[in-house]
Formats: sequence, C-alpha cells, structure tokens
Amino acid sequence: MTWTSGLIPMIEPEIVSEIISRIADLALVLSSSGIVLGVLSNPNFKMHAGVSRWEGQPLRDHLTVESLPKFEDRFAEFLNGKGGMVRPVELNHIASGTQQEFPMRYSFHQIGTDGAILLLGQDLRPIAEMQQQLVAAQIALEKDYEAQREYETRLRVLMAATDRGTLFVTLSRGEIVDCNPAAMALLDKQRGDLVGATMADMLEVPGEPRMIEALTRIASSQSGGDVVVRTPDGQTLNMRPTLFRTTGEHMLLCQIMDEEGVGIRSDALDEQLSGLFERSTDGIVFVSRSGQILSANDAFLRLTDAVHAQAVKGRALTDFLGRGSVDFNVIAENATRTGAMRLYATRIIGEHGVEVPVEVSTARLTGAKEPVFAMVIRDASRAEMVRKSSQQITDVDMRSVIELIGSQTLKGIVAKTTDVIEKMCIETAVELTSNNRVAAAEMLGLSRQSLYVKLRKYDLLKKDPEEDE
Repeated sequence: MTWTSGLIPMIEPEIVSEIISRIADLALVLSSSGIVLGVLSNPNFKMHAGVSRWEGQPLRDHLTVESLPKFEDRFAEFLNGKGGMVRPVELNHIASGTQQEFPMRYSFHQIGTDGAILLLGQDLRPIAEMQQQLVAAQIALEKDYEAQREYETRLRVLMAATDRGTLFVTLSRGEIVDCNPAAMALLDKQRGDLVGATMADMLEVPGEPRMIEALTRIASSQSGGDVVVRTPDGQTLNMRPTLFRTTGEHMLLCQIMDEEGVGIRSDALDEQLSGLFERSTDGIVFVSRSGQILSANDAFLRLTDAVHAQAVKGRALTDFLGRGSVDFNVIAENATRTGAMRLYATRIIGEHGVEVPVEVSTARLTGAKEPVFAMVIRDASRAEMVRKSSQQITDVDMRSVIELIGSQTLKGIVAKTTDVIEKMCIETAVELTSNNRVAAAEMLGLSRQSLYVKLRKYDLLKKDPEEDE
C-alpha cells in the first residue's frame, strides 16, 4: 500500500508514537471520563518531565479555573458525536512544583473503538511571549508619545509666554519651520506667512549676501552675540542666533528683539493696561503693604482734588479714607486672606475736606518683591442717593417699631423689626435695579416667586413691570 494509491500505508505502533510526538508538542490520550491514559511529548518540549506524571490522573486536575469550563464544553461536544466539528480549544495548565503555568492549544481526535480520545497540543508559550513583547513595545511607544506631547506642550507654552520673537530655521534649506506670537508681532506677519518661508525673504543682514551662512558663522563663534537684521520695509531689529542639532539635522534658533534689545508682547497687554490706568473713569491706586501710595491715576486725583500725581505719591492712603486706618486695615486683611476683596463701601476725603462716598475693589498682587494692593475706587454718589431715599421711607416703620416697646413682648417686637429690615432691603434692591424684579431677586439671592410673595406681603406691587420670560 502506498500514499499514491489513496490508502494510508500500514505503520508500526512505535513509528506512530514517534510521528505523533514529532508533529505535536504534547499528545494526550484520554478516556471518555477525562482520565489521562497516556502522554507523548516532543523531545524539544521543555515541560515533558512534568507532564509525564499526569498518567492515571484526571486532566481537569491540571487545568486553571478559567480553563475548566472551556474544556468541559468542548469535551462534551466531542463525546456527543460531533467529532471533526469540534474546534480546537486553548487551555492553561496550572503550575506545580518547579513547573510554571503554560498555555496549550488542543485539537480532538477519535482513535480506536474503545472510546479513547487523542488530544494533540501545540505549545502557545512562544506566541504568548511574542504577544507580551508586542504589548510591552506598545506601552513603551505610548509612553514615548506621551513624553513627546508633553515636551511639545511645554515648548508651545514657553514660546507663547516669552516676549522675545523666536524663529526656528532649518540650516540646509533656510526655511522657517516654527515661530511664536511675539515674532509674528515684530515682523507684522501671520503664522501662515512665516512658516515655510525662507529666512532670506523675511530678513536680511546688511552687508551679508548669504544670510544663513552669516548667522551660522556668528552662532558657531565662541563669543556669539547679536546681529543687526533688517525687514523688507526697512525696520531694524536685533537677532541672536543659536546653532543646535536635532534628529541629525542642524537648525538655528533665532531670537528677535527691537533696537533697544527688548521683545514685545503678542497681545500688547502692557500698552492696553497702561491705557486703562490712564483713561479709566474709576480711580486706580497701587498701595504698599504699609499703606503708602505707589502710583495713582487721574481719576483718583479728581476724587481727592489733588493737583498732580506727585502730590499723592508716597503719602499714606489713610489720609484720604473716611475712617482712616480702620478702613485700610479691613481692606488689607481681607485681601491678604482671600487674595481679593470685591466691594467695600467707605468715603474718600479730598484735599479740601470734601467727602465722596465710594466703593473699593481690591486685589493683592504678589509679583513684586513685596505684596502690593491694587485698588479700584468707584464714585458711589448715585447709589448713596438711592439709599437715602429708601431710608426716608423706612423711618416711619422704625418709629412704629419703637412705639411697640411696652405694649408688646420682646418676641413680637423682634419679629416686627425683622419685617421692617426685610422690607427695607427689598425696596433698596428694587430701586437699585430700576424696578427690574428679575435682577432684584438675583441681588437678594431669592427666587422670582419668593420675591413676588414678599412684594405682595409688604404691598410693594403697585407698579408691576413687564415680566421677563
């Protein structure tokens, strides 16, 4: 009998065992009850010494907890006559002694007529090790990506925060590959106009026909230093080139400054804050921790009737506060504790004794060597007039409360006083918001429904405004 005739030739049992041990890493002969009847292992299978002791024991005793259900299901399918329809199963064998836990992939085969079942196993440890290496490589790659993103974010924040114009230029092509907002402001260009453009199109070094070579020579010299460059429209700037290597390519870091050697804020914040300080309608004054005025704007000078800034600079702020050091101590302590104080009502006393009611907002600045208080002082004369008109209305109520003494108990008098104060607060809020009920409710911390209930209680609904939806 030959293979070519379509028949399997007769093979001696010893040779069959050898063939099976060669084509599988581990071969198990099981009974229908799952008992291991025989074990054949490939000579190259490192676990053959341990598995040889499985004969006569249930295979279930050598499987991990998660592998038991899978084995039971596939084994039952095979015994129910599905035969070749049963798919291979991946099982993990438990560790025992010096033997570590290891995975195997088994296929089921019927042999003989006595119900014996042959399991041919493939060692999955090489695949598992490869998978672990791939997972470890993926984790390392993700960590590298995270580190790269972190460094890139730091670079972006640093470039945006610095007031010096910064350009990154490739040495081989002379192209600008990156820039910061300060460089865009100095060169009066948008980012899209700078990135990708050549350095020679944006700037030139007077007397140097080859700009990149000139910058490289200056950056490579031991002394280094700045070089004067000129824009196409004739603006003169100072540049400090720095040569460095990255990913095998040389690049130039070019820091640009104006003729005085300083940079520029991309949002012109200094100029805007200076304009606000000079032109604000509210008084702005900077005060030291000890209470000395460091600087003040024109609005503060108008409030105090001072002739010029030098007349108030260096003087104590308490000279102009209605309650003197009491006011300043309250403001300073609250601003020191919380960092800012939203509103504080007091009076400003001018050089000629004129008193003006004001509201003071304070912030504590810690950027300098010593803390500084920045105060915004707003004229509150109009709000004071509203308060006075409201107070006149409530004087009658206050007198009526005083008349209750001797005729009612203290509890009743206190309840009546609470109603008077509540009515006064509601009237004041309505007046301050120009009869806007929604704004008045928000100011008092009430819902609209609660405010309307209280308005009806105190008969204050004489003029119903148009309700906002």
